[in-house]
Amino acid sequence: MSLLAIGSSLELDALSTLGFEVMKISKILSEDEREEILGRVITSKLVIIEEEIYKQLKDRLRDLLKILHSPPLIVVVPTLEKNKTYRLEELHDIISHAVGVRLKWKR
Repeated sequence: MSLLAIGSSLELDALSTLGFEVMKISKILSEDEREEILGRVITSKLVIIEEEIYKQLKDRLRDLLKILHSPPLIVVVPTLEKNKTYRLEELHDIISHAVGVRLKWKR
């Protein structure tokens, strides 16, 4: 099984002990880095990707995963730098759209 972890934080290095291939990249991706990441995602079974990187790749990643016969499992993990996560906001928007009303946050 091909396991891949993509991100810029030091916490991802620990995943290498579990058999993950760790791609350490900068938070702002160049076009070449995007292509390299997408190429590695295609050949993987499980991909753990940091939220900052996912935001930059999500549209191209979604299009790519639609055409793959057996797409990898993508796990988006937040960075420890922020209190609120982008993925949580994205899921809130998706659920609000699905039920047809804007849901309120309960804090």
